[in-house]
Amino acid sequence: MVLELAKPRPIWQIMFSTHHTDVGLLYTIMSIAFFFMGGALALIIRAELFLPGAQIIQDSMTYNRIFTVHGTTLIFLFLLPFASGVGNYFVPIMVRYKDMAYPKLNAVAFWMIPPAGALIWLGFADFTWYATPPYSAIRAPGPAADMWIFAQKILGVSSILGAINFIVTILKCKHPDLPMSKMPLLAWAYLSSSLIIIVAVPTFAAALVMLLTDRLGVTGFFDPARGGDPIAYQHLFWFTFHPEVYVLVIPAIGMMYEIIPRFSRRPIFSQGSGIFAFVMLSIVGFSSWAHHMYSTGMSFTEKTVFMIGTLAAVPASAMHVFNFVATMWGGRIKFATPMMWAVGGIALFFSAGAGGVANSAMPFDFITHDTYWVVGHFHLFVMGTIAFGSIGFLYYMFPYITGRMYNEKLGKLHFVMSMAGTVMVFYTQHVLGLAGMPRRVYDYQPYPEYIIMNQIASIGAMIIGISMAIWLFNMIYSSAKGKEANMDDPFGLGGKYYWSHLAKTPHH
Repeated sequence: MVLELAKPRPIWQIMFSTHHTDVGLLYTIMSIAFFFMGGALALIIRAELFLPGAQIIQDSMTYNRIFTVHGTTLIFLFLLPFASGVGNYFVPIMVRYKDMAYPKLNAVAFWMIPPAGALIWLGFADFTWYATPPYSAIRAPGPAADMWIFAQKILGVSSILGAINFIVTILKCKHPDLPMSKMPLLAWAYLSSSLIIIVAVPTFAAALVMLLTDRLGVTGFFDPARGGDPIAYQHLFWFTFHPEVYVLVIPAIGMMYEIIPRFSRRPIFSQGSGIFAFVMLSIVGFSSWAHHMYSTGMSFTEKTVFMIGTLAAVPASAMHVFNFVATMWGGRIKFATPMMWAVGGIALFFSAGAGGVANSAMPFDFITHDTYWVVGHFHLFVMGTIAFGSIGFLYYMFPYITGRMYNEKLGKLHFVMSMAGTVMVFYTQHVLGLAGMPRRVYDYQPYPEYIIMNQIASIGAMIIGISMAIWLFNMIYSSAKGKEANMDDPFGLGGKYYWSHLAKTPHH
């Protein structure tokens, strides 16, 4: 047996289960549903920007609402829950324990997410996923902003509960015969990202309380007319959300650590460097938040400190990339669909990181700040690294969970189209940023270079949309009608990969 996983029950039987595989599946299914909802909004945005002037959205307020819900949905309702789903399913197996440490708490953490998603989608706030004051504090109309704030509070509590569960499961429920140094790197990824959540999320929780009391007229923390400072909100926001980027990317890298050695048919090049790099990323994530704020009047010394702090993430990221390449070097690589997604994710991770290194330099940042360069850089990480790693791992999980194989040709078509679309959209946005096009705009000047590049980006987005529809069809059809998988070795790779978590009863 290659993967000794508990066989999940049908969806109608797992809704109120507390078993880790069932909760993991609930997280995964829900996150994919939100992925398609948020992706649909992205296609609307790109359709609107195909040409200057109003195309399908008639006013800037509606555009801002779609923009806000798009970003909020894909970050908080897709990427984070998907990572939680994979962690719930696999971490207990990897540490050789029967379940998560707190199964009921685990289920509670999941069931907090659907009502939060409902608040976000019913409200449709208009202040972007930053909720930047003073606009969000004094002018954002109606109850939508308050619904968004309450949704974020719920999601924050859910994240903290999940993080506590992962930390306790890994540190206290791990099999006594499994030393930390030999623990799978995917489990290390969840330990690192959970520690970041515990430190970072309470800061944003405090910022949201301050923002809400400002909106109620009780305080004036972020309202300049009442002696407040909007820049303080930015510090609180980015202290949470720059490390939050690592909360998203670290599990995706951990998933690649499962795929690449398996499909290279050789062990990971360096277990120790992978562990060290995860620990380093979880630390340096907190040393660079203010590089988002070079243009806010910070002193030269402060900017220098945060520029150096940003560059500190480079060695850790480079260690991961080197580890992947060294593992593949000389391996008998099988480019099945999961491997293609993982390798594509590594390539885009490298290019996105290179853009981030350039953007950390103060002179360059002043040129690219609040331009489409930032949009391209961020989305290369989100789509090109995190989503690629996540989708690749979903293909890898598929036969073990469903007992059936997906259509390999459709899987490869999905990858090729998504890769082409990703390059078309986000590389072009880098060029748009260098040309000076501002981000977060409903309309733009009819300059020929703006029009051409926006059309390329919009066509690329439509290609991604079509590829995702192919993926959805492949998953649904194959789960019911796909060829039965060889559960001992569905990908024909050979060899035993995981320990059985039942190999020895833990003394605890």
